[in-house]
Amino acid sequence: MIDTTATSDGAPASSADAPSAAVPRPEARPGYRGRVSIRAWWASRRAFGFDVLVATSAVALGLTLRMGRYAGLADWPYLHQVSAVLTGALLLHRRRAPFGSGVAICAVALFYPTHALFFAAYAAGAYIEDRRRAWALIAALVLMGSQPWSYPAPLTIVSSGSIALVPALLGLYVAARRRIRLDRAEQAARERELGFERVRLEERSRIAGEMHDVITHRVSLMVLQAGALRTRARDEDVRASAEELRLVGCKALEELRGLVAVTRSEQQVGSVVATPRAVLDVSDLVADSRSAGVPVELVVLGEPHATSPVVGRAAYRVVQEALTNVHKHAPGAVVDIRLHYVGDEVQISVRNSAPTRAAEITLGAGGSGLLGLRKRVELVAGTLRTGPLPDGGYELLAILPAGASTTTLTTGEPA
Repeated sequence: MIDTTATSDGAPASSADAPSAAVPRPEARPGYRGRVSIRAWWASRRAFGFDVLVATSAVALGLTLRMGRYAGLADWPYLHQVSAVLTGALLLHRRRAPFGSGVAICAVALFYPTHALFFAAYAAGAYIEDRRRAWALIAALVLMGSQPWSYPAPLTIVSSGSIALVPALLGLYVAARRRIRLDRAEQAARERELGFERVRLEERSRIAGEMHDVITHRVSLMVLQAGALRTRARDEDVRASAEELRLVGCKALEELRGLVAVTRSEQQVGSVVATPRAVLDVSDLVADSRSAGVPVELVVLGEPHATSPVVGRAAYRVVQEALTNVHKHAPGAVVDIRLHYVGDEVQISVRNSAPTRAAEITLGAGGSGLLGLRKRVELVAGTLRTGPLPDGGYELLAILPAGASTTTLTTGEPA
């Protein structure tokens, strides 16, 4: 459910009680936008009307009750009336420009003070965000209200200054209440977002459990059937192929359990289970591709050094995805894999020549492909470049920082 209300400036503000991805946006009802505009128009007119009322009251008080017995810096018969009207007009800007209007009222009060000083003191405390500027203006307004040059008696100065200070303190109290309300609203929004995130995490864990139960059941059946075929088969080649199929299934089950463990981890979202640093090893991927009939050459350059778990897994996925793409799109191609250790970086280059025949088996689609691989590499502060080669082949080049920590990941994608 989405509630829409009008803010103080008339703009609609929305808050969601459930994740936006799971809740459809309600259709606009006829006349809805018109009603929002009317509310915003009335809110602005009401605020302006209140400012006019305040300014009128200040002018009336200034014309009726005089604050000073003596003229200020100028001696003019109509100085009292002009000062009251001018300061009242300045109060119309007490919300939009509280500091500027307050300074102008202080300047007018030097010639003749009026009751607009009290309203300006309240505006200074209520609407000026900078507390230093607010207190400086309040001090000036209190000084203008006490008029020590006209009433030198200490008791008179203190009493008149206190009268001018009361509305300023009231304005400061109103501003503090407003800030507390805003802070509470922001805290409620943060808590609501954390609640949504907790729901998403629980849903992700539930889906991971279901995925594990479904896929492991099917793959386990494949492994068992491959083991039975290996036992019953009389042909040595068939037994070897069945054993290879069984090992591949066991490896898939192991990787699936690792991914589910990451998804169910109670640590930071996207983090991996704590494992020690290790040297990147893609020999199993190379062996699997060679057994599938793909000629692969692996070259390691530089001095191999251990990488963090998250970088090691990302590098492993880079090579795995590259070989999978060769199996899909470049049958008969020759693959060259180079792992180059340069300083604190690992450069992974996977090149394949042009395919020599059309694909005989469709392996299917639906994965994230190079787009997901690029995102995975960027999550560990690495770079990924892909593109065709002049000879009709294809190249994938990834540069990964060997020392990236698991906290580099900030999204919900498992490493």
